[in-house]
Amino acid sequence: MESQVRDVPVIQDESRLLTTRICCAALVVLLAVLSSSCSDDDNPTGPTGNTVVIYADTNFRGNSRAMLGDASDLDDLPGCGGAGADWDDCISSIHVPNGWEVTVFEHDVYTGASATFTADVPDLHQQSGPCSGQWDDCISSIRLRQR
Repeated sequence: MESQVRDVPVIQDESRLLTTRICCAALVVLLAVLSSSCSDDDNPTGPTGNTVVIYADTNFRGNSRAMLGDASDLDDLPGCGGAGADWDDCISSIHVPNGWEVTVFEHDVYTGASATFTADVPDLHQQSGPCSGQWDDCISSIRLRQR
């Protein structure tokens, strides 16, 4: 009878070990699924929210920056392309939320050629502008206005 009493705890320990292994395996699978759905700066992020966002690449890809107000000189706005880089002549797409208006300018302090956008601009190559006939990598200042 003593041997039967001793076997029960061993079975319970093996059952706990099996349950722990199953839980760990499920956690690993869950983490793998979640990490595959995360995106880095090179994957499309899809514009969302009520904030104007500028992107270094077309189709809302690459480095991005939320614009919280006007920018009279994008040389002063760090971020596009790594350490020491700025957003001057570095914008290729713009997320424009409903109810907002974005005016871009060719030069600093809101001068030079300009264009106003009231909807998303996924590819500034497709927008007629002053730099080789388009606006890609041609913006030096930006004004935002809520309509």
